[in-house]
Amino acid sequence: MLHRVEPVMGRLVHPQRLPWLGRLPAMPETGNLRSPARPWGPVVGAVPAELRTQPGIGRVPDDEDRAARERPLHSFFALHADAVSVVSGYLWPALVSVAPRLVRSTQQLVASRAEPVGPRADEDPAALSAALRAEAATLGVSAVGVTGYDPRYQFAEYVTGDEVGDRVIVCILEQNHAATQNIPSERSEQAALSTYAQLQDRLVGLTRWLHARGYSARAETYIGESMFIQYAVAAGLGQLGLNGQLLTPHAGSRCRINVIHTDAPLPFDAPVDYGLEGVCDRCQACVRRCPVGAIPAQRREHRGIVKAKLNTKRCLPIVTQAAGCSVCMKVCPVQAYGLPAVLDEYERSGEILGTHTDALEGYDWPLDGRHYPPGEKPHVPAAVVRPAGYEFDPDRVDPPSGYPVLG
Repeated sequence: MLHRVEPVMGRLVHPQRLPWLGRLPAMPETGNLRSPARPWGPVVGAVPAELRTQPGIGRVPDDEDRAARERPLHSFFALHADAVSVVSGYLWPALVSVAPRLVRSTQQLVASRAEPVGPRADEDPAALSAALRAEAATLGVSAVGVTGYDPRYQFAEYVTGDEVGDRVIVCILEQNHAATQNIPSERSEQAALSTYAQLQDRLVGLTRWLHARGYSARAETYIGESMFIQYAVAAGLGQLGLNGQLLTPHAGSRCRINVIHTDAPLPFDAPVDYGLEGVCDRCQACVRRCPVGAIPAQRREHRGIVKAKLNTKRCLPIVTQAAGCSVCMKVCPVQAYGLPAVLDEYERSGEILGTHTDALEGYDWPLDGRHYPPGEKPHVPAAVVRPAGYEFDPDRVDPPSGYPVLG
C-alpha cells in the first residue's frame, strides 16, 4: 500500500508545495522536539597546535570568483526538483506531523518583511551589535554572527539587485540532544523540522526588533535563498566538517541555521579556527559509518572551496527513505559531547572521544530494524540507492521548468 502512496505524497510534500499543509491542525510540540533555546557561552580552552588549520575554511579566491561567474549557484530544491519529488514521498509521515507548525512559522516570517520600519536611531555600531546579541539571547537563539552579503553565495533565483542591505545576521538554534541521538528515526527528523520552525519564530522577533530601531530587515525562510553554511563560517560560528555540514563548537551540526539581511551598520565578525578540521581528519567516524559510502575521507578544492565533496547522488535517496538518515550527524563526537570535551580527551589520550564505541557510532537502521555497532554497516540494496523514477544529474547547470521560486 505504501508504495502506492509515496509517489502521490512526494508531489504533495515537495518543499515547493508545502503551504497547503498549513491548513491542517498542528500536533502538540512535546519536550523531546524542543530546542533548549539558550544562548551558548564562549568556547573555553586552547586548541592544540596540531589540530589547527586556518580560520574558517580553505579557499582559492580566484577559483571562487570564476565558479560564481561561470556557474552561479542554484537552490538544490530548484535544480533537482524532479529528483526531490520522487524521493521526498518517503518522508511524508514525519513531515506531515510537523509541517502545519513549520508552514505557519514560515507564513509569519514572510509577513514580518512587510511590517513598518520605525524612525532610525543614531547608534554606535558596537553598541548596536551588543544590543542585538542581547535581544537574540533573550529570544533563546543559540548563537549569532554577522558577515557581509556575498552575491556569489546567493542562489541565482534570488539575486534581484534590490537586496535589503550589505549585512547578513546568521542565527543558529540548537536541536534537541536526546532526539538527535535516536538518528535515524522519525522522531529525530521531526525534531529537525521542528527546530527550523522554532528558529523562524525567533527570526520574526529579531526582524521586528530591527524594524523598531529604524533598520530594514528581511529574514530568509528555512528553505533558503542562499548558502547558509558559507555565511555561518564567514561569521565565525563554526567550520565545515567532512560530512559537508557546519560544525559548531558547542553542538557540531546538531543545530539549524537561518539568516536575516539588513542595512543595520553592524560590525563584521571573522572566521575562526576552532580546530574542527583537525578533529575531523583524526576522527573520520562519518566516513566509516555512512551506510552508502557517500562521504570522502579527503578534502579537495571545489568551486574555490577546499572541502569533502559529498556524493549527493547516493546520499539523497537514503536521507529520504531512511527516516532522514543523518548518520553522519549522529556519529560526530562534537555533536554528541561538544568540542571542549573532545579537546580535553585528545590532550589526555591523543584519541578522539567516543570513536569506535557503540555509544557514539552505533545506530538502528530503520530499513531493516537491526542495530549496527562499529565495524558493521547495513546492506543497502540498489533499489534503495536508485529508486524507480529517480534520475539525478550532479552536473546539471540549470533547473527544470515548472517549479515556482519560493522566498
